[in-house]
Amino acid sequence: MKLKMIAKIQSGFISRGKIDPRDDGTCLLLQAKDVDADHLSCRTDALVRFMPRLSGKDWFLKPGDILFMARGARNFSVLIDKLPNSVLAAACFFVVRISNPETLPEYLWWYLNKLPVEEYLKRFSGRAVHMPVVRRAVLESIDIPLPPIKIQKHISEINKLLQKEQRLYKKLAEKRKNLMTEICLKATLESN
Repeated sequence: MKLKMIAKIQSGFISRGKIDPRDDGTCLLLQAKDVDADHLSCRTDALVRFMPRLSGKDWFLKPGDILFMARGARNFSVLIDKLPNSVLAAACFFVVRISNPETLPEYLWWYLNKLPVEEYLKRFSGRAVHMPVVRRAVLESIDIPLPPIKIQKHISEINKLLQKEQRLYKKLAEKRKNLMTEICLKATLESN
């Protein structure tokens, strides 16, 4: 099923000029610097507060939305979970909002970060002056296999466990490195 049949897609907030941070701003802006491409996550503790001129096309982010990085050499998606009120995504993102009740956001997010989508985007993405850009029509035309909701839940749970495992392996490797460094330093000091 094409992505446009299961989700609505909107570009992020397009500023008509430079974003001026303001303490009294009414909105927050989630930008490329706020997302982690390696962990497919976003931080909301350092969002820029500003006073935008909103149009009827601007969407405030909400839990379950998926941010798709449309610009740059690496296209990836981030699932929005918790966030403050009145957050807009920057123009480098497309906001993907599920419209089909038979689709889990966690499943769609998982699939949008997999190899079939990556290969599709390599074939059909355009190139801007300095960097690759995914056009909205290309994103909307991605084929999404849609298994029953029960299978989507299982896939989402497995993905969550894999991410937890990766975080634990990273912590274990860091602890092992620190332990080996301490052993080597101790051996150096004892040999003197």
